[in-house]
Amino acid sequence: MSIYGNWINKNIKVNTFPYNHVVINNFLNDNYYNKLILSLPDKVDDNFWYYCNPIEVKYVLDKKNKISQEVNKLINNLSSDTFVNKLKSIFDINDISADDTLHGAGIHYHPRNGRLNMHLDYEKHPILENKQRRLNIIFYLNDEWKEEWNGATELWDANMTKCIYKCYPEKNKAIIFETSEMSWHGVPEIIKCPEGMYRKTLALYYISPLKSNPTKNKLGADEDGFRKKAVFVKRPFDKYDERMEKLYKIRPFRRITSEDMTEIWPEWSINT
Repeated sequence: MSIYGNWINKNIKVNTFPYNHVVINNFLNDNYYNKLILSLPDKVDDNFWYYCNPIEVKYVLDKKNKISQEVNKLINNLSSDTFVNKLKSIFDINDISADDTLHGAGIHYHPRNGRLNMHLDYEKHPILENKQRRLNIIFYLNDEWKEEWNGATELWDANMTKCIYKCYPEKNKAIIFETSEMSWHGVPEIIKCPEGMYRKTLALYYISPLKSNPTKNKLGADEDGFRKKAVFVKRPFDKYDERMEKLYKIRPFRRITSEDMTEIWPEWSINT
């Protein structure tokens, strides 16, 4: 029996604005979804990476041997030829494959006051040679979520002038979208869920042979002319802050450290 909802046997129409994406409700069948939810960690521990700075506040668990059997089953299904072929037919991309490294993927938990500012993903894979990122899937894992808690995945236009679509993290829903030089996205509104609760998602990425051309002046490009980490920017209505600009310049090349925060913004806290 398929773990997916009925959508898996239907033709899925791609939304092309602001860039190619689909939103799928009832992504998994109810029985499997309920098993999956029960297998999730109740709280974060030392197995999670922790990002805590004004650009991103989140926990990430990308170690397969620390993830539950049910979550690994879903990851394996989403990485299978059957599912990848479904993605190929939906997005008309014939050369994609699952990124088995789970680099930057896995279980993501955003706590109260969590966020993920607007960004473009890396293009050239930082681990796999001559591969680039082509598709993201974000699957929402909260049984309950209220819009007043924020937490929507926002898709913005190519020039980062306005938000085109907000996808709230509703039960058993997934959003899948192409990554490119115009696929600005994020969770920029500070999350206001109750203390001790998390916005929970599973993120997986799909890659293809590298087709991008190296360009020295490309936003966030390294000395090779490729973007190998996410590049973040402020929204048009965000107040200019020199400290934020310094952090934005660091992030495309490495994680922001506690030493960076001590030097640039020592008084900042997650409750700021």
